[in-house]
Amino acid sequence: MKRMLNYGTTKRMKTIVDITFASICKRVIKRRISHDRSLALASVTRKYRCAPLTIMSSHNGCDVYSQLYPDPSSSPLAIGTFTILYALIFLMGIIGNSALIYVTLQNRTLQTVQNMFILNLAASDIVMCILSVPVTPVTNIYKNWFFGAILCRLIPYVQGVSVFISTFSLGAIALDRYILVVHPHTRSLSKHGAMTVTTILWTLSIFVTLPYAFFMTIESYPGVCGEFCTEKWPNASSRRAYTMVVLVAQFVIPFIVMAFCYAVIFARLRTRARLRLQRINERCSFVLEKTNSPSSMRHPAFKAVSSEIGDICMTQEKVRHHLLKQTRRTTMILVSMVLFFALTWLPHNIVSLIIEYDESNRFFRTFGIDNMSLSYLINLFTHSVAMTNNIANPVLYAWLNPTFRDLVIQTCCRRYQPIQRNNVYSLKSLRNEM
Repeated sequence: MKRMLNYGTTKRMKTIVDITFASICKRVIKRRISHDRSLALASVTRKYRCAPLTIMSSHNGCDVYSQLYPDPSSSPLAIGTFTILYALIFLMGIIGNSALIYVTLQNRTLQTVQNMFILNLAASDIVMCILSVPVTPVTNIYKNWFFGAILCRLIPYVQGVSVFISTFSLGAIALDRYILVVHPHTRSLSKHGAMTVTTILWTLSIFVTLPYAFFMTIESYPGVCGEFCTEKWPNASSRRAYTMVVLVAQFVIPFIVMAFCYAVIFARLRTRARLRLQRINERCSFVLEKTNSPSSMRHPAFKAVSSEIGDICMTQEKVRHHLLKQTRRTTMILVSMVLFFALTWLPHNIVSLIIEYDESNRFFRTFGIDNMSLSYLINLFTHSVAMTNNIANPVLYAWLNPTFRDLVIQTCCRRYQPIQRNNVYSLKSLRNEM
């Protein structure tokens, strides 16, 4: 009996020790199953090692991570909210960008060299809608990777390429518009030149994103159900260095290029508008001064001429009002392009950097936030905000153009008629209208 009691006690003690070590291991796994960097690609980046342990559970099985460590992102309210939000982003992004590509390919007047960059942008946005919009929220909510080992490398890689293509295309569009407006007499980019630039953008995107193809891998953890697609780097220094490369290439450089180009474009267009308004005012003042002179007033045809001069000045006033309205509209569009890019991508980049570098979670604790419980929810929110670019890009770069909207209507009604080429879609009108 004593021997049996000792055996039972020893067995229970072994079980308690196993459970204790397993709990420690799970806490380590909990930190390891974290988030991606600035691209929101996979669900795991933290690198902590844990010795293989056998978890003694009541059913001798494994524990589901989302049930073992529930967090707000797994709540029915969060799942329902983000499901609706991501579904809207997916549908609107696919429809808007597909319509942009279709209308452009159907109308030869829009098949300009400059619009190749916008087509490139639309294509990358569609890829993001197909891969990043559905996959990332599923991975963040359920914490497991459901798509197999091959797609663990392929999907993050293609996601990364599409994100870089999108942001690089925004920078290329800004540079192209800068040349059109600020240097109107410069030789225009040929189709061959545009293809060369597009090839360079794709090559850079493929090259910068290569680490995701090499360092993404499937991992599993003792006692935790399912598999996890994680980055497995040789050391933390390499991972953090690549994090900074991604931040600079994907956000900092495109933002600086866009801000500089559109600021100069705004200043140049405002100067041109001011000069045109000044010429209009001087012309009207000169004509009125001549017609109101004593010698002119005594002329027999004074009344008829005075009436015509009044009509001319009223027409000039309408032109002046149109120029002011056009300037305000152009300013709004240019400012929106820069601000929307910054405000949508900056939060996600900041959160990713904090998760990457703040090992002790001091930043989140400063605000009374438990990093492990709310980090998935914060990551989902910032990622969904970044993905709204897929909706905004076709609106800002095409749909705000009245000419493009008319072409959409004509194409849908199959009553297309040729129209003038100087449309805002390629920004040539901005060069000509002011």
